[in-house]
Amino acid sequence: MLAICLAACLNGADVVFALDASDSVGFVDFQLMTHFVGMVIQTLDIDSVTSGPTISRVGLIIYSDSPVLKFNLNRYTTKAALLQAVNVPYLTGSTNTAQTIRFTIIVTNHHEYYRIVFTSNSSVAHCQYQGVVRQG
Repeated sequence: MLAICLAACLNGADVVFALDASDSVGFVDFQLMTHFVGMVIQTLDIDSVTSGPTISRVGLIIYSDSPVLKFNLNRYTTKAALLQAVNVPYLTGSTNTAQTIRFTIIVTNHHEYYRIVFTSNSSVAHCQYQGVVRQG
């Protein structure tokens, strides 16, 4: 999964993570997921002074009974701020992956660049990737 993200992000990308924060995951595994998000953020070009095709933006959704947008793609423009922002609370509750996927599509649909969405729960890890070549 990390290889897919890294390949897609070499030239800049919009990356939205959807993290399962339900009871089926547990606190320890949720912390592992947020650590993974931090590792991916470390590989992205976030801090460049000018915008362009190599700049990446990151958004984060957490979910259990329903999805919660923690931050959108335009909220943080530095790697340091993003790394602090991924320290989000563990929710507990049931796992509503279907609603979260629909929510994520709505939240990210107006962006013209790459979308990479990761969702995880205790039994299956899903990866949805949709790439659109940037014009420029």
